[in-house]
Amino acid sequence: MASLAAELSERWYELGSALRSRRLLASLHAGGVAELTPTKLRALDVLARRGGLRVGELAERMGVDETSATRLADRLQAAGLVERRRAPEDRRVAIVVLTLHGQELAEAAAEQRRRFFADVLAALEPGERKELVRLTAKAAEALQAIAR
Repeated sequence: MASLAAELSERWYELGSALRSRRLLASLHAGGVAELTPTKLRALDVLARRGGLRVGELAERMGVDETSATRLADRLQAAGLVERRRAPEDRRVAIVVLTLHGQELAEAAAEQRRRFFADVLAALEPGERKELVRLTAKAAEALQAIAR
């Protein structure tokens, strides 16, 4: 088991290095999306999936503290990608929601990611494709359980 864990560690390291390469990031995030940091892209994705969140909820879903999420929301708001709205049930609470421009960039990034992963899957045999997706989901669940 130890040697298998060591091999997995090496493969994950290689995968992480490949995914962080400037050339890959440039091809994956072309157009207006290229101007955004990975953290900002992740925030747009989280907000697009949830339709708007309190800053604390955004922090939790991104795995950062509330101060960092507040600063991130400030930067996204300054860029015209999000706005803060008052929660209808409690006017003291602000909800961070995507602007139309933020929605467009989130959709463009999601489409670019889908095309990228379609290319990755195309390099595999049909059975390997399903297995990769299955094992990736299982690994994500295990990592989320550890993070709790």
